[in-house]
Amino acid sequence: MASLSWITLLAFVLSVAFCLGFRGLAREWYLIDVPDARKTHDGNVPLCGGIAIFLSFSVAALLALGVSGHANAVTLLPGLVLILVTGVLDDRFNLPVAPRLAIQLLAAFLMLGMAGVWQIYLGLASDGIATPAAPPADMLIQLLTGPLFLFIALAFIVGLVNAVNMSDGVDGLAGSASAAAFFWLAVIGFGVGERRLGLQALAIAAACLGFLVFNMRHRWRAKASLFLGDGGSTFLGAALAGFILILASRTAAVPFPVLIWIVIVPVIDTLSLIVRRMSARRSPFSPDRQHLHHLLIDAGLSCGQTAVAIMGLNLIAGAVAYVAVQFD
Repeated sequence: MASLSWITLLAFVLSVAFCLGFRGLAREWYLIDVPDARKTHDGNVPLCGGIAIFLSFSVAALLALGVSGHANAVTLLPGLVLILVTGVLDDRFNLPVAPRLAIQLLAAFLMLGMAGVWQIYLGLASDGIATPAAPPADMLIQLLTGPLFLFIALAFIVGLVNAVNMSDGVDGLAGSASAAAFFWLAVIGFGVGERRLGLQALAIAAACLGFLVFNMRHRWRAKASLFLGDGGSTFLGAALAGFILILASRTAAVPFPVLIWIVIVPVIDTLSLIVRRMSARRSPFSPDRQHLHHLLIDAGLSCGQTAVAIMGLNLIAGAVAYVAVQFD
């Protein structure tokens, strides 16, 4: 199995290379984000960052890790491809909500089936100390299976797909927040003995960092030269959900409710928005300026400061999950 540094460097370099290569192709494919009343960026920006991240992760994971073994996120690829392609088509043709949700639901079921995830651990109840290899004999393992598991898992995947997509409103935000989340998934995976899954999470985190070279605003970059697009943001949401479900299905030492902390920021942001919109008798998918990043910008933060602030919140939330796993 490949070393940590090798797969990280490979995914990062591939991401930078793919981002450079796809910028020109995006214009030929009409994958361009054009400013309008809601989009205030300058000029037409290519929407191919998500494709670059996906290819970088896929190539790095397949070359370095192969397709065999347990807890292998490569098994998620068919479902992730479907999510990515749907998002890219939405970028190009602005698809209606209903068919998008239907395809996302199908992709979510495909992800679960290909990964063989039909259960998740909800928590532990014991006076003993749990380890992935040998839980105490008196431990009560709360295992969720059957139709209720399927409903929760499908809702979680589709929900997180749209939560990450809806939060992608500031340069560098979705990419940096996702990188933070995958970093903590890698740390937790290594900590409970799931090295393969940890390396794959690290690969996608590194691919996100490669994309941020072109997307993050900073002192030397006044604006992004590349966007994730709906294809990229929905892919990252689906990948996060898939990694979390695989990890929660593998060992009782990493319960699903604890892992939700890794993505709690976009989840709470989106759920609160949906409640407010439905209370106002509006569609949950109707646009407004009530997302967390909008509120921070309206409070006086710059786009770069907003992205860093929300990334910091994601890092803190991931740290909560890590500590909870260590002391569960």
